[in-house]
Amino acid sequence: MSTAHIKKYGQPDPTIYLHQTVLTRPTRYSLRLSFWDIEQHCFRTSKLIDIGTEPEEFLHYPNDTCFQLDTDLVYRIEKLCGRDMETALEHLLWPFVDPTVQRKMDHFFFRGAGQVRFKKGSKLLSFDGQAPHSFDKRRLHFLRFGSTTQGHIFQMPPRLEAKLLDRSRDELEQFFLKEEVELRETELKTYLYTALNLQKHFTENFARSFPQALSAEKIDGAFMQEFCLLNDDKNFWQERTDFSRLPDYLIRYLILFFDSSFPHRNRGFEQATEFQDQYRQFHRPERNNKVSKGEIATLFGESEETLRKADKKEIIRLYRQKAKSIHPDTGGDHEEFVKLTEAYEELLRNKQKM
Repeated sequence: MSTAHIKKYGQPDPTIYLHQTVLTRPTRYSLRLSFWDIEQHCFRTSKLIDIGTEPEEFLHYPNDTCFQLDTDLVYRIEKLCGRDMETALEHLLWPFVDPTVQRKMDHFFFRGAGQVRFKKGSKLLSFDGQAPHSFDKRRLHFLRFGSTTQGHIFQMPPRLEAKLLDRSRDELEQFFLKEEVELRETELKTYLYTALNLQKHFTENFARSFPQALSAEKIDGAFMQEFCLLNDDKNFWQERTDFSRLPDYLIRYLILFFDSSFPHRNRGFEQATEFQDQYRQFHRPERNNKVSKGEIATLFGESEETLRKADKKEIIRLYRQKAKSIHPDTGGDHEEFVKLTEAYEELLRNKQKM
């Protein structure tokens, strides 16, 4: 990208960020630019250079107390951006610095990075006049506060909300990708349940704070409904033009959701449920959509014997393989996809009973 190109789209100032691949291994990294496109009236992304699978190769250590950037890398980036970029690059590659050097530099490396002050009660808007997307706000709120109850989400501290403004969609998704690393495995499903606001699909008074007590099948259905709505949301995706396939970011969420589980219920809740069942004549409805073994084998295109011997990982692999070919977003049939998902859930339930 030339300097003239940057200046043309220079309101607000373009920002450089580190991009990492989402689904491929080993992870590859590249340096990208997020900028405002006047003609398209949205934020867009431009790839500057690929830096491979080991960004630490661009770091040099004159001694054991500091590091230096590869001069050729700095020169190439500054030539593309038309301005001094060394400080920005140092911060982007900081996570790859030798831990021993990090400990010695940490006390002064981020010194002077003062926080921006915001007027109390001010409403923050992006350059295009839009407020941050609710999905972004819910994600960030959970990542910072770990709460499924988000009644005050739209009163998020301005300093926090500002992190969601004036970025391309790719830059924002990379931001969340790095933030989500801090989530524990037991938090992943709760995180997506909260971010997609799945509780709105339920009337139970504990739906907001205790989703593990809800019907797993209904939660999965609510997830797929909100997942598809998000996939089709053109305002959310900004520069995306190809809606015939799922973005890697959404594929990752799909995998995380169905590979994860909610934290185990505590005994107190189990006792309350037992009391409710015994004294209040409450009975959960019987499943009426159970799929037969023959139907499951037909849907998966495998023999009953093969599915009976398959372990959980193999079932998940078979489901993903089949789902890719019949997913509605790739031209498949919606009803067939729903039946496949029901068959998949039935298979997993049967494995858990064994």
